[in-house]
Amino acid sequence: MKKPIFAVIAFLLLAVTLIPVYAGITGRTWLGTSASGYDIYYNRDVNAYRTGTTAILAVTVRNTEGTTINLTKVEVTFDWGETYESVQVNTTNKITMRNNEIRVFFIEFIVPDVSVASNLYTHAYTIMANFTGGSPPYTWFGDDFAVYSTDQADAINLAMIIDDFPTTSWQSSKARILYNKANNETSTAMRYYDEGDFAAAKQRFNAALTYLNQAWDAEEAYLSIWEDFEISEIEARIRSMDAMTSFFNGLSTMWVLFGIGWVLLGIGYIVKYLRAKRPEAPIA
Repeated sequence: MKKPIFAVIAFLLLAVTLIPVYAGITGRTWLGTSASGYDIYYNRDVNAYRTGTTAILAVTVRNTEGTTINLTKVEVTFDWGETYESVQVNTTNKITMRNNEIRVFFIEFIVPDVSVASNLYTHAYTIMANFTGGSPPYTWFGDDFAVYSTDQADAINLAMIIDDFPTTSWQSSKARILYNKANNETSTAMRYYDEGDFAAAKQRFNAALTYLNQAWDAEEAYLSIWEDFEISEIEARIRSMDAMTSFFNGLSTMWVLFGIGWVLLGIGYIVKYLRAKRPEAPIA
């Protein structure tokens, strides 16, 4: 079920109607999230943390009072009823800020279990910076905080791995089949995730990743066999060329010897002819 409970709705209305927003908090950033950006289950951008992990909120405060102030507290309050404070500043450790001075404060806390902070909807929160001087505190309201269950966080992590998985133009038919299976499993996993069945989504994402790894193994085996075949073919051609070279080298030597034989034979005939033409000595 994706709709907030009535307590959350009441908190949102109270925050909008009773909590003023001032320019003193000029920014906030959630650090070390399990996921940040669009989530198809919540159908919105979220800053999500796995239950039991440490969330870190960086709050940027700017003194817009036109005079020096003493900051006494920076905190965030969530709709599940907990308030977390920055340890950098408190009433006994005030921080003096000149007019237009900017400071960044960090708030750390352990993300509660989903039985305390449900993972079925995003949570609202109010950031507050208190200071002395009589003016209302600086505030910032948000409603994009999500608490992931273990299965949900695992499913999202697997989805990100699959999304970053390298692709190629598969040469192997087996690899193409495995890749198509992986795509089918990924599509099924996304449907389960969208419906809130995070355990089934995790299982399907795992199957998709297994198929992708098998596809790469099949592609590697295919390319290795093809490479061995090409090497064998090249070696066979080289052997054939060596044989032809040896043949022609032998043939050339044969013709040289054959030519020398004919030359010697010709010389023999010439010598014989000259001897035959030599005049005989006169008889005394």
